[in-house]
Amino acid sequence: MSKAVGTKEKRIFEEMPIRKAVVSLAVPTVISQLIVLVYNMADTWFIGQTRDPYQVAAVTVCYPIFMLLNAIANLFGIGGGSLISRLLGRNDYKNAGKVATFTLWASGLFTLVYSAVVFFAGDYLLRALGTDEGTFTYASDYLFWTMVVGGFFTVLNLVIANLVRAEGGAKIASIGMSIGGILNMILDPIFIFVLGLNVAGAAIATGLSNVISLVFLMQYYVRTRKNSAVKATVLPQVIDGQNLKELLSIGTPAALTILLAAISNSVLLNIMSAYSSAAISGVGVMQKVEIIPFQIAQGISSGVLPLVAYNYAAGKKQRMRDAIRFALSIELVIAVISLITLELFASSVVGFFVPDASTIEFGSSFLRLRILALPFITVEFTLIAVFQGIGGAKQAFVLSLLRKGIIDLPLMILANRIWPMYGVMLVQPFMELLGGSIAVWMYLHLHKKQIITETEMKSIA
Repeated sequence: MSKAVGTKEKRIFEEMPIRKAVVSLAVPTVISQLIVLVYNMADTWFIGQTRDPYQVAAVTVCYPIFMLLNAIANLFGIGGGSLISRLLGRNDYKNAGKVATFTLWASGLFTLVYSAVVFFAGDYLLRALGTDEGTFTYASDYLFWTMVVGGFFTVLNLVIANLVRAEGGAKIASIGMSIGGILNMILDPIFIFVLGLNVAGAAIATGLSNVISLVFLMQYYVRTRKNSAVKATVLPQVIDGQNLKELLSIGTPAALTILLAAISNSVLLNIMSAYSSAAISGVGVMQKVEIIPFQIAQGISSGVLPLVAYNYAAGKKQRMRDAIRFALSIELVIAVISLITLELFASSVVGFFVPDASTIEFGSSFLRLRILALPFITVEFTLIAVFQGIGGAKQAFVLSLLRKGIIDLPLMILANRIWPMYGVMLVQPFMELLGGSIAVWMYLHLHKKQIITETEMKSIA
């Protein structure tokens, strides 16, 4: 963007018809997230072709620990990106550059500390998650390469993509993420089968792919810095207390969502560890499948967030509300189609990843129960993104606490006693129904309050 937030990005934020603006921001984001999902699922698919449930289970038990990398990325990527979009809406370019610099440095340092913790305490974490002897060595290898060696590149990749998207560069962010995804799918079979590295090979392939993706986004960021309104610097910068508060107030609930989800998933795995490796593998494949429609909804919400934030800060509330309504209508249509498809073809979809009869049986049953959450989580994702965009820290925080990690933990234990193994899968649909209903109530209350405020201001004028 130019110094006046002009040309293409300004047209997207301020002038482009709302449907076209939403599509231009959301579609590249969805595509990049789907490609990232494809390469994550490629790990599961290629590892599944070894026909070794221990290796599939190893990836599954590492998932909660890996999710904490996403929590760091959300803390700074979503918190910083949302703040930058609002600063651009206020024409405050100087602070936008400072926030970008702070976000990059802080996320990098946090990740290095976390990687060090995993290096020294990884084995203890795996034992706490219920890892058995057949899975432990594979899980330890996967943990080392993805989080100790590759964690820094994974987080910086996600953070820079959010910063680029915050300026309206959704297409470039999409290309950067997609490069890593495509490369990972090429490297997976080479490292897993040709070099015979098994699970460690999948982890190494993921790390190298994230390095290449990060290099692409970094060179774009440096190359376009001169003409960008957001001028990050090489040396670290300190941001003022108000901007830090705004960044953390939005980033913390976003990170908390991932952190609590990791805790929730850890409890789920601990409960499932009482059954069989095939059941744990079924959970892993189920999670890989259900995340596809979940991430489509998340992608649309993330794509529209800069548009909501910019227009909210610029005082264009009606344009903001039109964007929210259009994005939500698209997501609900996709959610209903996905729900019907996965209910009908669950066994075939799970069987595509792991050609093991027991895993298919468990995974398809789990999937049919968990996917019932999809329509509700779609509404919740959209409105959480809205609250993040407008600086609604309280609403985002409440919804983050509600979704995962607190109420659902005792419910999982209770559900497992009532309907062993399968009852646990119904907890998420119930929680998303509750969370989605509360999110709608919060948004309608906020919408009504804003309308009253605008009416009062007009009457005073």
